[in-house]
Amino acid sequence: MDEDLKQLLEHWNEMRELTLDLLDELPEKYLSYSVGKNMGIIGKQYRHIGDVQICYVDAIKKSKIDFSKYKRDYSIENSKEKLKEFLIEINKEMLNLIEENSEVEIDWFGDTLNLKQHIQALIEHEILHQGELVVYIRTLGLKFPKSWRLWGL
Repeated sequence: MDEDLKQLLEHWNEMRELTLDLLDELPEKYLSYSVGKNMGIIGKQYRHIGDVQICYVDAIKKSKIDFSKYKRDYSIENSKEKLKEFLIEINKEMLNLIEENSEVEIDWFGDTLNLKQHIQALIEHEILHQGELVVYIRTLGLKFPKSWRLWGL
């Protein structure tokens, strides 16, 4: 694995840790909170983050991205423990797969992305949802974990 990919994966792991830190700090009763119509509950945000990572993992396996067939296990949306286990499990699977297959190229709807570009897109997706989670947490008037000082919060 080249140094650029190692650094990118370090950045990825830092972003995922922020996501998990926020989940750890969140009182479980707020997993069912939504900021408004068509926004989904906080638990859905977390479940979706993991579901999309499943698509990224499958793309590494199959050399093609496909967002149409991911898990959608709605039963985990109201459990911090299940959400955290899900996110940790899929992340371990992805990191192990990357160790074995760091040279993969992925068909992204007709464009070809190397693994670094693919992981960068996943990082951007994670950050997008962190931004959405900021709205939820601010609306609830909750405090952010210390790790979120990275974002000035």
